[in-house]
Amino acid sequence: MGERILNFSAYSDPVKGDPVRIVRIDESGQQVDPIAITGNVANYIRGKAGQYYPVYNDGSRSESTYCLIQDAADCLGQMKIHTVGTDIEPDTNPGRQDTIPYRMDVQFQMPDHTLPLNQFQDSPWYEYELQGTIKTSSIINTAGNTVSLKDLAADPAIPDNDFVFRLSDQRAISPGSDVTMVFRMTLNDLDYELPYSFRVQDYPLTLTLSESSVQRNNDLTLTVQGMPFMQYDLSLPVPENGEGFPFFDGGGWDEPKVSDYHVRAHPDWDGKVRLNIHIPKDAPPTSYTVSATGPDTVQPVTTTFYVDQKAMDLIFDEPDENQYVLGDIIVLSGTLKNIDKTSATDLIPVYLSVTGPNLPPNGAPLTDLSQEVVDAAPDTFTVTSYNPVLGMWSYRWETSKFAGDDGTYTVHANLQPIGYQKSSYPGAPGSIDGEVPPSWEYELSSPTIHAKFDEKTGGAFARGDYLYSWWYARGSPGNTGITGSTGHMKWYIFGPNFRYADFNSRFPLGDEGSYGITHSRNFTYDLTPGDYFIVYHHPGQNNQFDLLPENNLFFRGDLNQIFDTDGTLKVNLGALDTRNAADALVKALDSPSIDDIYTMDTFTVDAPVVQIRSPGDLVVGDKLVVKGKTNLAGKGTTADGTDVADKLTLKITALDLYDGGKANTVMKIPVDYTVPGKYEPSTGLRPFSYDPIDTSSWYPGMYEVTVQCKEVRYKSTSTFELHREGSQRTSSVSEPEQDPSLQTLPSSPSPTFTPYASLTQTQVPETTPTPMTTQSPGFEAYIAVVALVGALIARRR
Repeated sequence: MGERILNFSAYSDPVKGDPVRIVRIDESGQQVDPIAITGNVANYIRGKAGQYYPVYNDGSRSESTYCLIQDAADCLGQMKIHTVGTDIEPDTNPGRQDTIPYRMDVQFQMPDHTLPLNQFQDSPWYEYELQGTIKTSSIINTAGNTVSLKDLAADPAIPDNDFVFRLSDQRAISPGSDVTMVFRMTLNDLDYELPYSFRVQDYPLTLTLSESSVQRNNDLTLTVQGMPFMQYDLSLPVPENGEGFPFFDGGGWDEPKVSDYHVRAHPDWDGKVRLNIHIPKDAPPTSYTVSATGPDTVQPVTTTFYVDQKAMDLIFDEPDENQYVLGDIIVLSGTLKNIDKTSATDLIPVYLSVTGPNLPPNGAPLTDLSQEVVDAAPDTFTVTSYNPVLGMWSYRWETSKFAGDDGTYTVHANLQPIGYQKSSYPGAPGSIDGEVPPSWEYELSSPTIHAKFDEKTGGAFARGDYLYSWWYARGSPGNTGITGSTGHMKWYIFGPNFRYADFNSRFPLGDEGSYGITHSRNFTYDLTPGDYFIVYHHPGQNNQFDLLPENNLFFRGDLNQIFDTDGTLKVNLGALDTRNAADALVKALDSPSIDDIYTMDTFTVDAPVVQIRSPGDLVVGDKLVVKGKTNLAGKGTTADGTDVADKLTLKITALDLYDGGKANTVMKIPVDYTVPGKYEPSTGLRPFSYDPIDTSSWYPGMYEVTVQCKEVRYKSTSTFELHREGSQRTSSVSEPEQDPSLQTLPSSPSPTFTPYASLTQTQVPETTPTPMTTQSPGFEAYIAVVALVGALIARRR
């Protein structure tokens, strides 16, 4: 609401005189919001907008005459600009813009006000003030006259050429600056202000192209910047002999279009308009100039682009690695560049072929080496497609179906179904824009398998411990589909009265093809102590197991028979002992008709052993140290993350009777558990020990030491005597003698094997990669008899 209201002399009464105040009548008929009047002029308004009635000295008020007090902001509306002199009328004029052109003819107006101007008696009641780098109350209009913006009384909603001006003509304004025009009511010193802030922007004529070089059958975007709503003429070269010159093919030109090579356009409020230029397929490869003329331009403004005749580019991504194994799935991929407009949304075929050892000279499809690709015959190639949505092409090369030899092969990619012979040199019929199509070399070798036991096990396990090992296989063993990420591996274990088959149907493939086996404690607890063979079975290059346990791909359990893939019994293991069962399986895998590969290792299963070292002669107050050696498992983790360590629990019991009749008292021990230490190859055992125990509070007498491993269901005991204080020692406490009762306990030296002359010898080809083996006693013992028990890595030749 405004701060002052108008003169009230019109409300004087001949009898009652001048009003002393005016009031608003609320809904209950009470006088509210009184406004005092002095000299027929109201003081500052404190009430609400509405009808106010005059009240006289005697307290009476008028019932028929009133004045209407309104909020100035509600009455004025927004300040806007009215554009003058543009070639094209803006959609909304007057309008309100955040940016006003520097050189546009404008008049600031209040087109939406609702003020009762007929009651203002033609008195000056408002003014404008332009606030830029300085404040000014005058402007230079388009006629060149200086016009004051103060003491104005005309209706501010009506156009008036005297107040039309350009911001560029005002000393207070510079382009790129922030400016405010202020409308101010001045009647009765009201001083109510309504500001309009905006940005001043100059729009000189410029032309911008989306690209400086373009392929034929593509489009360019031409952005024209200029004065908003002013008309500009745009021109392209006109062909003289019917050539396919670039032409205007869309955008914001003014209708009607003069021709394909001449259009007129006007920018919008942002000073820009965009036009599309199409490049025909037969456009001559040369430069073309776009020119523009318009207001305030003396010389045409131009920009140039070039039409390039270069064809699509085929990109073939470099492989992740150079060496692969037959059976691996190799992802071939790439993209296309310089795709023309008509092909941008289509699937574009990419033709693949391969050359290499013993392959046809013109190349072969990736799925059949026996066939030669034929030029101009797409169905003889391996075909994939560029996907415009993904922006790439790809093909998963399943090399298990690639019946080739070890060697280096080259995969070729082309946009035409033309083989190697007519695309292998620049300018050949199968070249791409005169260049040789892209290709990459891939070194393929035969499948491999390696295996090892953890050096922490020494290849020896106690009954009740986890049985585990690691292996590594290349060649996608047992993968059943090109989208699979895991394969299938088998293994067999032969030992005293034991023949067993197992499998892993989720063997990791590719670079992640490192895994292992983990058999539970219950598995080894039921094994007879002795020496065992383990054979790891890989399906080979054809990726199919040619031998099946019990004629079942997914068999797990006691093994009696081996079958080939047609269901024929190959080996009957039911009556064979350990040596002959292993020999029979190896001979079957070595058959010329079988391409499966294998590797074999040995391990030993022993009965649990815990040797407790005698603490020697101790007297009350000595530190009791319990230590010894064991073949139970130390710290370790299997391939699937299982913790294999055995927990050894210590208990010490007093055997003598003491005062009070108590016997067999269990002594308190601060830390009563430990795990075995590092494997010692010389003994085949691991040391263990407990923290020293204070005996100061113990009674003299006989004591029993018990070390128990609940996981393997085994415990061992030993006794010692604790003498009274002051007793004569018979030996050093630091070097106690071995308890004679423990000298009869069996030891576990590194396992060895009696050579079996009947096992088949297999030579390791020179191309076989070095097995991934950590030299542990288990492997050393096996390598020592490799000439008799078979090769560490056996492969098909």
